[in-house]
Amino acid sequence: MNLKSVGWVLVLLCAALVFFVAATMSWIAGLGWVLGLLCCVWGAFLLADLKRWVALRDLAWAANVGFGISVVRWFDVPSETVSGLARLALLSADALCLGFFVLVGPGLLGWTAQKLRPPPEPGLPVEQPASAERLRRWGPKD
Repeated sequence: MNLKSVGWVLVLLCAALVFFVAATMSWIAGLGWVLGLLCCVWGAFLLADLKRWVALRDLAWAANVGFGISVVRWFDVPSETVSGLARLALLSADALCLGFFVLVGPGLLGWTAQKLRPPPEPGLPVEQPASAERLRRWGPKD
C-alpha cells in the first residue's frame, strides 16, 4: 500500500466520522433533518454511480457508513437495562442495520443507477474483426 492509498483511506475515515457527527446532530434536530441528510447521501451516491465518478461514490459510501453508525447509536438501548438473550438480539439488530447501510443500501442504489443509465448509442464506430486473408498475411512488421 502506497502513501496515496493510505491517504485515501484516511479521507474516507474522516468522511465517515464527519457524517456520523452530522447524522447524530440531525437526529437531535428531528426526523425531517435525518431524512433530508439521508436523501442527500443517497442522492450523491446515485449521481456518482450514474456519472461513474468513483471518488464521489466512495465518499458517499463512507458517508452512508457514518449514517448507519449513527442510526445504530441513536436507536441502541443501554446494555445495562437488558441482559442475556435480549442483549444478543440487540447486537444482532445493530449488525443487521449496519449491514444494510454498508452493503444492501449501496447495492440497491448501484442496481438502480445501472437501470437508469442510458444504453450506449448504436451509431458508435466499432472495429471490425480481422478477415481470414488479413490474418494469413499478418507478419512481424504489422
